[in-house]
Parts: sequence; structure tokens; C-alpha cells
Amino acid sequence: MDFPYKLRIEVSSIETDQFRKLYLIGCHEEESLKQIKDNYLYLFCDHVIENIITEGDEVIGDITEVTFLPGVTDNEARSAKEALALVGIEAEVFSGAVYINSFKNEKANPLIQNIKHTDMLHSDRFFNISLPLVQLDHELKADTINLDISDAELIKLSDERCLALTLDELLTIKDYYLNSERMPTDVELEVLAQTWSEHCKHKIFAADIDYQEIRNHQYKKIESKKISSLYKTYIKNATKKIEQDNGIEWLISVFSDNAGIVRFDKNIDLCIKVETHNSPSALDPYGGALTGILGVNRDILGTGMGAKPIANTNVFCVGPYTWPIDNKDKFMPKGLMNPADILYGVHRGVVDGGNKSGIPTINGAMAFDACFAGKPLVYCGTVGTLPPKLPSGKDTGKKYAKPGDHIIIIGGSVGADGIHGATFSSKELDESPPATAVQIGDPITQKRVGDFLMEARTMELYTSITDNGAGGLSSSVGEMAEATNGARIDLSKCPLKYPGLAPWEVMISESQERMTLAVDNSNLDKITILAKKRNVQLVDIGKFTNDGFFHVFWGDKEVAKLDLEFMHNGLPPMKLKATWDGPRDIKEWMPINNKKVSEDIFVSLCTILADENIASKKYWVKQYDHEVQASTVVRPFVGKDQKTPNDSGVIALETQGGEKDNGIAVGCGLAYQVSHEDPYLIAVYAVDEAVRNCLSQGADPNYICLLDNFCWPDPIETEKNPEGAYKLGQLVRTCEGLYDTAVTYKMPLVSGKDSMKNDFKGRNRAGDPLTISIEPTLLVTAMAKTNLKNIISSEFKKEGDLIYLISANKHNQSLNNSVYSKYFETEEKILETPDLKENINFYQAFYQFNKEFGFSSSHDVSEGGALVSITESIFSGLGAKLIAHPNELYFNEAPAQIVVSIDESKKSEFEKKFKYITLLGEVVPESVLIIGDKTFSISEAYKAWQGPWGKIL
Repeated sequence: MDFPYKLRIEVSSIETDQFRKLYLIGCHEEESLKQIKDNYLYLFCDHVIENIITEGDEVIGDITEVTFLPGVTDNEARSAKEALALVGIEAEVFSGAVYINSFKNEKANPLIQNIKHTDMLHSDRFFNISLPLVQLDHELKADTINLDISDAELIKLSDERCLALTLDELLTIKDYYLNSERMPTDVELEVLAQTWSEHCKHKIFAADIDYQEIRNHQYKKIESKKISSLYKTYIKNATKKIEQDNGIEWLISVFSDNAGIVRFDKNIDLCIKVETHNSPSALDPYGGALTGILGVNRDILGTGMGAKPIANTNVFCVGPYTWPIDNKDKFMPKGLMNPADILYGVHRGVVDGGNKSGIPTINGAMAFDACFAGKPLVYCGTVGTLPPKLPSGKDTGKKYAKPGDHIIIIGGSVGADGIHGATFSSKELDESPPATAVQIGDPITQKRVGDFLMEARTMELYTSITDNGAGGLSSSVGEMAEATNGARIDLSKCPLKYPGLAPWEVMISESQERMTLAVDNSNLDKITILAKKRNVQLVDIGKFTNDGFFHVFWGDKEVAKLDLEFMHNGLPPMKLKATWDGPRDIKEWMPINNKKVSEDIFVSLCTILADENIASKKYWVKQYDHEVQASTVVRPFVGKDQKTPNDSGVIALETQGGEKDNGIAVGCGLAYQVSHEDPYLIAVYAVDEAVRNCLSQGADPNYICLLDNFCWPDPIETEKNPEGAYKLGQLVRTCEGLYDTAVTYKMPLVSGKDSMKNDFKGRNRAGDPLTISIEPTLLVTAMAKTNLKNIISSEFKKEGDLIYLISANKHNQSLNNSVYSKYFETEEKILETPDLKENINFYQAFYQFNKEFGFSSSHDVSEGGALVSITESIFSGLGAKLIAHPNELYFNEAPAQIVVSIDESKKSEFEKKFKYITLLGEVVPESVLIIGDKTFSISEAYKAWQGPWGKIL
């Protein structure tokens, strides 16, 4: 229903009129509109630096108006609507932008925005106002879906409804309903599709796999075998073995909740989770990443009896920042943004999500590679705290829902945004994605929800909690119902953003900022009063039962009755084949430049420093708030002018209710570069880097937990995907490497997530068929207990300190897969598999030496090699005089290597402690880099380190 009274407001800067903010307002009462015009225009602009326009003006030229499509979340408009409500005015508000002779296509996303062009005097736009209202006319009933059809028709049904179900799964559902002598409603079918989606059910990790190795090779031989669930065999069993063999007592909850819970502190418990949001971020980078970070925040809020988010982390993997270059636009994937635009969008989304929620971002990374140009990988992680006990003495790591508890939803309203998000994310990306899969989160609403939950938890007003993530109510209520063995809800009670949604849409919508609670009847009034006090929307939609069914109603009409046993356990495991026949060359889809030869080590260094994978990320990182909550003690950059990057972030726990001098470090590791050589090494390298990140800041190796996030190309062999078995073989080898490394390091895996089918299958911009698959990628995140008295940072501290390269194994001579090998010709030498026992012994020695004697500085060796680590350490002011070592020592990227500096008085004790040490040189007072008899300019190296975004720094 349209509004009879409308107002258009344009706001421009007093310095330029090329860009204007736009607000469209609709009111049912004329007096309300008059009040806004006469008294409350100040809500929409800053009169000191902005002009406000509400009537026709003399604009000549091209005018482009960009507004959100109907139904897309509009946070700025929502804030304006709330501001008007505070002064007693009821109105609907929509926001947008007006470009005058300045519009460029990358400033808008047609998937979520309407773009309207004019080329004339257009003053009538202030009088002929069209509001982007949602117009839906769905019948408020459930339709019955006939499954007694042919196999081809079943597949067509799955494609048309975006169910992402295989034929075997469709036949399982068909047989079930034929035996039940009825057909499913659309609500039931959509719930089953969501519950059984790869995104939610992790079917590949749960599959029965027949694994074979075709031929011998350099690295670990894995015998042919039958694997029943990669998750149980490698992930869960690794943690179980580590816990039992080493008597670990600090694991509180693992693999049974939204996040893993550990006890690194006597006063508080810690939980951590990392999620991916890849497909949505490919479509709308800002909205996809924003919902990614807000979603993982909600995972923490829904862990145990509710945890408080205290720190964020993120990793972005995108195509090369400078692409397309050299007239190669035609090779890029059609329908997708350029890598730089994706990076800007995902970064801004995570910045807004964290900063506006009041959560510091303390750690992260970026990776740039051609394989990510078809589908970016967007990892978002959060750390949270919760007290070990509730005031009543109950453990906070458990949940206590029971039959008869009310099913309460809090937070945002339900819209079409996010429908089929779970099933869409379970498919490869193509040129025609569903617009409803895109969501935009609202951090302000979620901040209120989080604050409300912490208060309600302390008052013990609910008995269980979880977030409404993938699948919406279908997932949250469906999973919580397992604890009581039943649930009954009325979808007609759900608050809607607009009328007209069908019951199945309300059921599976992933509209953001929503949590589901179980509330005892005795606390219903209390929690309702608290929600009203904290301005949080709260609705009672049903009760938990114990009859074994998930009953769904629309008013008095039942629209679904799902057997919980079939819903959660009726899916048969997939039967898959996996093979490994050794390394394969990477298939290049974009023409690349030839390598060159360099005899000058400084030219080599500056070339590598300028690589986007190594270049300074300070421009991006400094936009995050590191200081909010006043607990961050090790920030991403340190030293003079904060020019030297640290290896991990560290949070003090005392300010969060923990012990004095206790903290946690968070680090991450990523090693997709070695996947084609041997995916076993992906896990070894990734775990080692994440652990080394934390240890380099002084963390305790005896208190480290790990998280695994697998992102994989489609590993299921089909006629259209003939290499699926090989890719699944890569997955098996990576899981084997993860198990071996975690068990040897005695570091349990406490949580994780996998994202399959990270492929683009479509056409390039020239119209030719194009497939881009990511390289197998495993992100490992480490969280470690850290005594704040033992913290080390990366920058050199004192003239005369000795600089060493220390490692667990004999220094690797291979430059394979290094950044150096990307630009320069190298001798092919096979990568050595590190001795994992030597690695952890080395880390124990490192920790003990730092505890007893202390390092002046420490910087792990990763991308670029040791010389890059040294150069980053001298950006803070002091220089280095180095011995001329071979390129193989300075530029190799083997694991278990750290560059340290120590006071010369500690030299004797230091050299007794470590097996493999190489003296590199000493710290000098001048800001120079001396290698052998040559002196090089640090300012020139720093300029190179600004990388491809140097112009904006």
C-alpha cells in the first residue's frame, strides 16, 4: 500500500554538488510530513558542512539515482525511521544516492540496487516521488508438492526451487513420503532441503569414501582405505586422541555447539568460531561480508548460554588486485566484479560490522591469486567470553531447553532477503544467482540484541539459545527441537518487514540479527519487559514439545509436520571415490607474464615487497577499531609510526573479567600455494604458520587450540566434473596432514567449518566458456594462552642486538611455490616435509627461552622469506647489517622458521638452546639495510612495500 504523503530530501556537501545523499519519506498523515519539513530536517544533514534540498533545483546534465531494490535491508533508512519515531512521527524512510555527471557503474550493484538515469532538468523528481515498496501477493498457505514423478522431473524441481538436492536425496525423500501415503508441503520440502544442504549438513565430510593412491611420490604414503566420515576420522578423532593421551582438562565444549569453548583462565571461559561467506560475497561483497562478520558474532552469542564477543579476525582471498591489466578484461568472468571492487566491498562490510558492533578487530590476512577471481573466500572469525557458571551454579557451556518452554525469537524482522542462502551456498557460482540469496546485516540492531542477551543471561531468563543463521527458523528451531524431541510454532506470529511472504519463505528466510531462545513460562513476562526496556523486538511463536515432530502452523492451519528423526538422520551418507596420483600443474585461465632473472638481492627484495600478498595492508587494517573494549595489547602494527606488522593480535583478559596478566593471542595460517605439489603440506604449513604467529608474540604452546576452515573446489566426480575424485583425494590428504600435525603438536581442534563447490562455471566477458576453481584451501586459526609479561613484538628494539634465523629443521633450500619463484627463475628443488616432532620441540624451546631470558624481537618467516621479515622489522627506525647469505636462505618460505633479535649478553645461552641457528647480522642505529658490503635505502624498500595501493596511502 502506497503512502499518500511523500517527501524527497537530497543532501549535498557545501564543497561539491556532484554527489548527494537521498532520502525518500512516506507518511500516512499530512501533519507528519509537515512536522518533518518544518522541524526535523536537521535529522538528515549536518547544516555546517551540508546543504539540504527538498524542492526543484536547477541541475543540468546526467542525473543518476541509486536506491535499494524493494525489500533490501536499508540500515541508514532504518536509523532515520527510528529517529523520527523518537519525536513521535510515524513514517517510512528509504535511502539512496544521486550522482550528477559523476556516476560510474561500479558504484552500484544491480542485484540489490535500482539505477535510474536521466539527462534533463529533472526538478519534477521532487514532486513525482516513487517509493521502493515491496509488492507481494503470495497466498498465505502451504502447497502440496507432488514427488511421484520421474527422475528428470525431480531434478528439474530441485533446480527450479534452488533445493540443491542430488537425485539420490530426492529419491530418499520421495520414498519416505510414498511410504507415508502423502506428499510433502512446500514448507516441508524447503526445510528438508535446507537441513540436508551441503552448507548445513557437511555431506562430503560425512561421506563414505573409497580412497586410493595411484603411484608413489615424495611425501607421506597413505594406504588405500575406506573412510567413514572425514570429520569423525580426522577432525573429531584427532581432538579425542590429543585430549586422552595428554590429559588435557581445558576443553569445555567441542564440536557440539556454535563454537568451541576452552578454559585458558580461572575466571572466564573462551569460545572461538570462524565462518565463511563466499557465495554471497561474490554477488554483493559489502552485504555478503557484513552478514558474514555479524553472523559469526551471533554464533558466539549463541554459544553455551550466551557468550560476549570480544575480538574479531578475518581473512580475504580474492583475485589479483590490479586485474584486469594489459587489455585482458575479456578473460575475466562475466557477471562478477573486478577483484579490487570485491576487496573494497568485503573490507568495508567487515569494518562496518565490527566497528559498529563495538568489537575490536585484532588479526587478519589477505591473499591474492588468480584462482580466487571466480569466487572470493571471505573468512570471518570471533572470540567470545562467558563465565564458567551462571548465578544458580549451572554450567554456561551447556543448554537446558525442556518441553513446555516457549520458543522466542528476538531481533530483526523476516523478509525475502536470504531465502535459499544455505542451498545457494551449496552450489557452484554461475552467471544467474538468485537475488534473494543476498542479505545486508544491521550491526546497530545486533548490538542491542547482544547487550540484551548478556543481561538476560545473568538474570537466567532463558534456558537455551542459538542463532538464526543458515536456514533461519528451519535451522534454529529445528536444531533446538532435537534437545526436547519436538517443537510447535506458528509462523503467522513472526514479525515481517512487509506483508505477502508465503509460509515457506518465512520459514527458511535468513534475514539477519535474529536469535532463538527457549524461555520457561515463569520468565516469559520478565524477558518481555527487559526486551521492551532495551528496545529489542521479542515474539513468542510456539513451544518445545517431546512428541518427536516439528509442527509448523500458519494460524490454525498446519503447514508442515516433520519427523525429527527423518529430518536430522534420514539422509544416507554419500558414497564417493577419491584418488591421488601425484602433483599436477595448475591450469592457467589468464595469460601471465614470463619470469625474469635477477642478480641484485635488493632488486629481488623490492620486487617481492611490492607483491600484493606481502605489501603493507596498513591502509586497510587501520580502518578497523582495535581499541574498543580497551583490551587489545598487541595490535596489528607496532613500532615508530606503527610501520612494522605483528604476527598475531593479543587481548588482555583482565578487562574482560579474567586473571591479571593473562591474555590470548590469535593467529592464522594459509598455504593454498602448495596444494598442487601435495595437499598433505597444506595442513602442515597452515597449522605451523598459525601456531608460529602466536608463539612469535610469546604464547604458551601448551595451551593452543586450533580451528579448521576448509574451502574446496567441487570434489564430487560427475560427467561435468571429471576431476572430482582427484580433488576429493586432495581433501583426504589434507585431512591426513591436519590430523598428523595437530596430534604431534598436541593442539586440539575445537571448531571448524567447510565450504565446498567453490567454483565459477559460466563465461568470460568475451562470451567464451570459462571455469575457475579455487586451489584447495585450508585456513587454520590458532588461539593461545599468553602471559602478558612475556609478550614479544616484531620491531627491532636496540642497537647492537644480534639477529638470528632459528628453525626446527635444517634450513630448506627450495624456493618452490615462494613469492620469489613467482618473479624469478629458480632451480627446481622439492619441498621437504618438515619433521613435526622437531617442530614442536623447537617451539617448546622457543617459549622456554623467552620466558627465562627474553627475545628483543621476534617475527615469523612466512611469505617472502627471512629477508622480508627482517626488512619489516627495520621499518620502525633501526637498521640492520647482515651477512650475505644465498637467496635460498633469505627467500625460502619453509615452515618452523623465526627471525629473532637478542641482546649480545644472551648469546651463549641462546646458542645452547637451539639446534638450527644462523647468525644473520646485527641491529644498527641508522635506518639502512646493509647486506655484505652493499648499503640499501630503507625508504626505497618502504615505498615498494606500499604495493599496488601505494597511491591511496
